[in-house]
Amino acid sequence: MDIKTAVKTFKPVTGKVMRRLSQDNIISFPLDDADQRLLSSLSHIWRHDWYVAQMNKSFRPDKRAAMLAFPEFGKIERYILSTYLNLKPRMKVSTTEMADRIQEFFEVEYPLSKIKRVRQIAYNLRRRSREESCKRTMIQLALLEESKGKNSRERLSFPPDKLSK
Repeated sequence: MDIKTAVKTFKPVTGKVMRRLSQDNIISFPLDDADQRLLSSLSHIWRHDWYVAQMNKSFRPDKRAAMLAFPEFGKIERYILSTYLNLKPRMKVSTTEMADRIQEFFEVEYPLSKIKRVRQIAYNLRRRSREESCKRTMIQLALLEESKGKNSRERLSFPPDKLSK
């Protein structure tokens, strides 16, 4: 069975996943009976939310969120992203410092252009979350002011007969 037929047969397993399985020598094309059974099992698992949820529970919530938001990111990209997302205010990590850290921890030379790309994604996410929290705060303040205004109007709008009792 070729990849196009396999993609149609074993949905929701995508062609990208099948190519990766092939690159990792888990399956080979054309598919033999064992490969088809494996893809059939994967297809069954991924069609049922319960299995997917159980597998995702094994990851820490922050890692799970990063994997879902950025499925193409590997271990190094997630490390870069979490480092830049978790920086304290006014703290900075240069791309060369990040490259040195990656060299030290992962023993891999990682291109500065890729570090810059992930750093920009992290900064965009931080900016967006700041803007959203600012909007939330403004909405909460407006609601608080509105409720204060209602409470003070209610206190002032008592009929005179109720005040005399």
